[in-house]
Amino acid sequence: MNLPTQIEHTLRAHRLPGLEGHLPEHFILPYYGGYSIANISATVAALLGAELAGAAPPLPTRLWADLATDVRCVVLILLDAVGYLHLQRILAQEDSLFRRLAGAGRLVPLTSVFPSTTVAALTTLWTGRTPLGHGFLGTKLLLSDQGVLANMLRLAPAAHNQPEELLGWGWEPERFVTVPSLAQQLAAAGVQTVAHTYLPYIGDGLTRIFLRGMASVQGHVGFSDLWINLRRTLLQRQGATLFVSAYWGSTDSIAHLYGPDEEPFRAELRHLARALEEDFLAPLPAEARQGTLLIITADHGHTATPPERAVRLSDHPGLQQTLLLPPAGEPRAAYLYVRPGQAEPLRAYVAEHLSDRFLLLEMERALAAGLFGPEEPTPQLRARLGDFLLLARNDSRIIVEEHKAPIHGHHGSLTPEEMLVPLLMARLDEL
Repeated sequence: MNLPTQIEHTLRAHRLPGLEGHLPEHFILPYYGGYSIANISATVAALLGAELAGAAPPLPTRLWADLATDVRCVVLILLDAVGYLHLQRILAQEDSLFRRLAGAGRLVPLTSVFPSTTVAALTTLWTGRTPLGHGFLGTKLLLSDQGVLANMLRLAPAAHNQPEELLGWGWEPERFVTVPSLAQQLAAAGVQTVAHTYLPYIGDGLTRIFLRGMASVQGHVGFSDLWINLRRTLLQRQGATLFVSAYWGSTDSIAHLYGPDEEPFRAELRHLARALEEDFLAPLPAEARQGTLLIITADHGHTATPPERAVRLSDHPGLQQTLLLPPAGEPRAAYLYVRPGQAEPLRAYVAEHLSDRFLLLEMERALAAGLFGPEEPTPQLRARLGDFLLLARNDSRIIVEEHKAPIHGHHGSLTPEEMLVPLLMARLDEL
């Protein structure tokens, strides 16, 4: 059994104590102890001679020790919503840079975090902490200090459409996630840090959370200028001990709009890989490659969610009557706040009307098992999670409001398509 297959088998067999018999066998649980994206930050730090205090441990050394000799630069490329299983299927059908990098280096699966969604996963990647360790626990959260159910992608009350309205109320992103960031701790160890992100994101609330401590944040508008800017960063900082990150988010947008199994998603990865090779790798001289390790990974995967399989809360008044608030969290991993005395009616309603689509799990059981991380939740964090977790079993999701365009792909739950992500590593000086 080769290493990727062996690790995938380990991840599929991994279970959390207290959840035995409560989850479908095909669900994949986060492996925070060593085989998840939570372990990447400490690995980056170790490669560059630093340590992350309080973070999840590094990945097992068998995954990276042979690539670590005299590393002075780590380039981390984050591709939003590119699952391991989808990438494997594409690699089996098409020759691309990704296949050649895997042949020259290593491609193995890791797990995402729970919930398998961008805000939780990116905060984990930028801190080395589990979701419960950093507190950014989902896309829609009850912010008890502000007394509002907020959409954390827009940083606005969930019922409003004004982006970043919370900032106008005096809400401070830097005080929402307070654990030290990867960049802050690398800087303390003398490592230079540069981040490349989508130009309109620079200065917004989420970027202020994700990229705290980055010495330089550079913007791009497409993947052509992204890869050129990335190449120029390595050329300008040759010889420095350096951490460089690059984030590409359109893969997630395309997977949502068309579905991850459709031609537009495959085309996006194909064009992205071609531009990465032609505009970054091919023109990069040998001296800029020296001691440089390239890591490509993703925050989470994606699964097909046909619009006709969506469950609309408005179609289930019996469910609405049991709830104190609209569902929080994710459409595929909803946090339910239950009215006093309505826990049993809620259980009965889900069992009778939704059991083929969703699994209902007590939030206390999920927390005790370590689904969100091994840490003990503070009262403030506990308030963000509700009383029950409503998990999508298959291709369903629960929605409160309609999107402008039909959604054909989503994530957040524990299916293999959502939870398995790639870890692709290769030395640039050996290509």
